[in-house]
Amino acid sequence: MYTVETLRTGAASTRERGDWWRDQVSAIHCPMSFSLDRDYRGKIEHQRSDAYQLVRWWGDGETVTRRKSQIRRHPHGSYELVLPLHGPMLLRQDDISAEVHPGTMVLTSLDSTLDLRHGDSFSSIAFVIPRARLDSRTAAPLRPGTVLDGSRGLGRIVIDQIRSLRRERAAVTGCDFDVVADRIVDLLAIACNGVRAVGPAPVQDGLAESIRMFIRVNAHDPELTGTVVAARLGWSLRHVQAQLQRSGTTASDLIRQERLALARLRLQDPGWRHQSITQIAYSSGFADLSTFSNSYRLRFGERPSQTRAGGPGSGAGGGEQR
Repeated sequence: MYTVETLRTGAASTRERGDWWRDQVSAIHCPMSFSLDRDYRGKIEHQRSDAYQLVRWWGDGETVTRRKSQIRRHPHGSYELVLPLHGPMLLRQDDISAEVHPGTMVLTSLDSTLDLRHGDSFSSIAFVIPRARLDSRTAAPLRPGTVLDGSRGLGRIVIDQIRSLRRERAAVTGCDFDVVADRIVDLLAIACNGVRAVGPAPVQDGLAESIRMFIRVNAHDPELTGTVVAARLGWSLRHVQAQLQRSGTTASDLIRQERLALARLRLQDPGWRHQSITQIAYSSGFADLSTFSNSYRLRFGERPSQTRAGGPGSGAGGGEQR
């Protein structure tokens, strides 16, 4: 399901606007604590699918906190990429403190303690990403509070795509929204990998990234294995295994992830509508339909037929299309 809504504090009485804002923001994200004026003025434009959320907001000055007790009671399970558009934002995430300005972006997690502050006339975008979707694409665990340059290069492209997706919110479908969001996560993962590549690590991280890129390009090949990857790249299988182990994964896991991502993209693409789910599974490198269906459901929380229909529940009845 895909929804677009606009929320304004003007919907509440002047004396109740602060409480109204607190309730709306907590409902969109998760329970948090707020310090703000009772007659707070703000506006939210909210896009969401079953997987992603995109939130643009304008507001008066406020302080937002998230404490360990709130995290224990209400885990979040997602990252939030925050992009200030007007005015600076002060952030403390665990032991990291940063002042984030327009032209930069910060990767946050509401499963880590948080203190966020901004002044009046502030506006920003928050892109909410399921934790597993980003973690599966990065070379090492991400550190909440990481600030990324959005003024040039890959960071600028990420920001431009997010802003375009927001501008076109009324013209895209839920399928379009998720497909573009998936591509943004791909680019964001590469940007995050680059931020962590410091000291002597870049050479090794570069090798791991070469392995990942080779697997991504060749995932559709049903004969692709760790041995084939090693041979084609001119390395020993042991060397490939060692590089991927540093990232907490294996060649077989990466191959399966990339095949599932490829199949999902094709299931969401109207250009592949003439292909059955079985044909898409085989053309994406899977040799067995049952293995594909089970792995797909575990990875994405829905059946391939539900993805093709546009989301969980919309493809009700029957099994997989063949």
